[in-house]
Amino acid sequence: MPIIKKPFGNCRICWKHSPVSLIALLLTSSYLLAGLNNAEWQEIFLMQRSSLNSYVQYMSEDMQDFFNPQNDNPYPPGNLFDGSFVTCWVAGSAKTDKSAALYVLLPDFITPDQYILNIFAGYGKNRKLFYANARPKKIRLTLFAAFYPKGFSTEVADLFLIKSLPNSRTIELADTFGVQSIPFQWDMKALQAIREEASKQCASFPGKNFKDLVAANPAPSFTPYYLLKIDILESYAGKKYDDICISEIFFNNRFITPRPAHYQQATNIYIQGDNTLLMDTADKKGMVVYEDTSSVFTLVEVAANNQWAILHYVPNEAVGEGSRIQELYALIDIKNRQMVNAKFKKYTGNNTMFIMFTEEEEGSVFIDAENYPIELK
Repeated sequence: MPIIKKPFGNCRICWKHSPVSLIALLLTSSYLLAGLNNAEWQEIFLMQRSSLNSYVQYMSEDMQDFFNPQNDNPYPPGNLFDGSFVTCWVAGSAKTDKSAALYVLLPDFITPDQYILNIFAGYGKNRKLFYANARPKKIRLTLFAAFYPKGFSTEVADLFLIKSLPNSRTIELADTFGVQSIPFQWDMKALQAIREEASKQCASFPGKNFKDLVAANPAPSFTPYYLLKIDILESYAGKKYDDICISEIFFNNRFITPRPAHYQQATNIYIQGDNTLLMDTADKKGMVVYEDTSSVFTLVEVAANNQWAILHYVPNEAVGEGSRIQELYALIDIKNRQMVNAKFKKYTGNNTMFIMFTEEEEGSVFIDAENYPIELK
């Protein structure tokens, strides 16, 4: 059948199915979770990746206008994925003890047992605002098997069929100004088997509206994913405000460090002597980025945006021994003038051995690590 475009609120939706069935589904789903005939299954629309958010697909229960999510909330959920700790999402109020749940589609190219959730719980703009506002204290993580029926999309969102998986986890977060890393501890082998079984059920999805929609296509094609739901169960009280804030959420395919308030863009990065990495800016030359007198620097690779460098070095005691010398690698955060190997390992689960910059797209910088490409922000 030809593609049919029908309005939904402020949106136009493209489906390859019956318009009557389309309207029936949209009236029941309202862009939020909708229970179907089988209580184990739900449907959900997730915001597509876009120029405003190129990172993940997501939905939060406080979103009302998918075309203009920033209009729903001066601190919208899109702030969670902008790569900056100085913006935040206000998830709810500690006074009323109510908060919106967040749904995030997990990166599909990471092995399930390698997932790490990184969260900056609180307002990360500065420490004063961090403690002035409420922060999540206990969160519940629920994993879903999610299936995208190809072609079921609006101009801004994609439909997913989801089914919860067993063993949700409750995490108590520390009240700390910074990123906390939570490795997934589910039995992913068992969950994978459950997801595979669920994928068979998709072919005969029990929801009446969905069955009507696929009448023109009896064998829709489904792409499997994992979906994470985050519920805030308890919060730390703010000294001044009741807003429950989260500044950033990212997984181990992203690495974010804070941007200094008075950062000046580097114009040149270079090694001086054997063990000093320097940078020039428009206003000043020869500023020390990183120095290690216990090593000899041999090579530096610099990202196109001059905000990251990979330093190759050899410890002094290894130089001149006559045996094969193994170079070590250091990831240098030029913005903050520090080596970040330990932080990189914590956030991504990857070591910095043999890392290198990969092709950079649309101003983004990626590093080729051990297991998967990692975006540097």
